[in-house]
Amino acid sequence: MRVKVKFIAKLEKILVYLKNSKLEYLKASDKYDIPEDKRFFNMQSTLRNRFFQDISTLLRSMNVEVDNLVINRLNFEQIASSSIAKTNHSHLSKCIEFDRNLIVLYLEALVMQPENDILKDQLDKITAVVKENIQFLENAGFVLES
Repeated sequence: MRVKVKFIAKLEKILVYLKNSKLEYLKASDKYDIPEDKRFFNMQSTLRNRFFQDISTLLRSMNVEVDNLVINRLNFEQIASSSIAKTNHSHLSKCIEFDRNLIVLYLEALVMQPENDILKDQLDKITAVVKENIQFLENAGFVLES
């Protein structure tokens, strides 16, 4: 039973990072002018939202009331936060940071439930996007700290 509680807590934490990642990808999309870049960041935001819904469904299947979780409420302060001083690349760096944290959380959750295909699939997709984002920044002349 204790492992189930830890797993649920890990999933809730994943939801928080998915929400934050989704918002950061939306901010990045607003900052880039090239249509392909905008499309990519909007797609990543949409994927994070879909992942959020999948994890919410998983929690519901475990009889967890997702509606009562703080992460499910809209945080207008977070959405309206100003990014005037940020560059395009700082948004992308933030996206990478959130995604790297998500990777760690997914790996920790998979230790508790290694057979969970939803988590495996989402982890694979996020890992691939992190590599793509790092390559994008490196091509633009930026180096991320590990």
